Amino acid sequence: MIKAVIFDVDGVIAETEHIHIEAEKQTLLKHGVNITEDELHEYTGTTAKHMFTELIAKFKLDTTFEGMCIEKESIMFKLLEEGAQPTKGVIEILNKLRQKRVKLAVASSSQGRLVHYVLAKLGITQLFDSIITAEDVVHGKPDAEIFLMSARRLNVNPAECLVVEDAKLGVEAAKKARMKCLGYKNPHSGNQDLSKADIVTEDFSGLDVNEMLS
Repeated sequence: MIKAVIFDVDGVIAETEHIHIEAEKQTLLKHGVNITEDELHEYTGTTAKHMFTELIAKFKLDTTFEGMCIEKESIMFKLLEEGAQPTKGVIEILNKLRQKRVKLAVASSSQGRLVHYVLAKLGITQLFDSIITAEDVVHGKPDAEIFLMSARRLNVNPAECLVVEDAKLGVEAAKKARMKCLGYKNPHSGNQDLSKADIVTEDFSGLDVNEMLS
């Protein structure tokens, strides 16, 4: 029986994947790099540190990942002001899980300030028993660290956890943690391979909470 559900944020709780992609494109353009969305989607689910470190090396940029993270974050906040929307049906799922006294957690590869801003903007921060972001872990997804840390904080066995992810790297991390995984096919998240997930859905509205927890 599932006792805890761990949610990614971007592309799962909030429709923000396309905002991340736009912010990354604008950041790289400042450094003379015109990158495609498909190239950026390869990094969906991992940390900005990992992504920018690889891209700086690839394009031989004269900057640091810290600098690029700051630039991206500044652009992100401007874009989020225009509207961060919840993913269709996800708020209802969160409330139903809460009613069943299931523990809820956030495990996001995004920076903490951005994650807390989005959750507050959606008015759902109080629903979660644990919130873990990029700064809290050493190894980003597909490493299992962030999900195993969530299980410890929630005081539940990894086998009693369900992870909800929209990215290939997130699904891989969940399975490495030996957790059940629900893959959410979000059209804004690019062509993600969710085949390793135990369940795949395209619509949270049609999900049966009892089936999720079985």
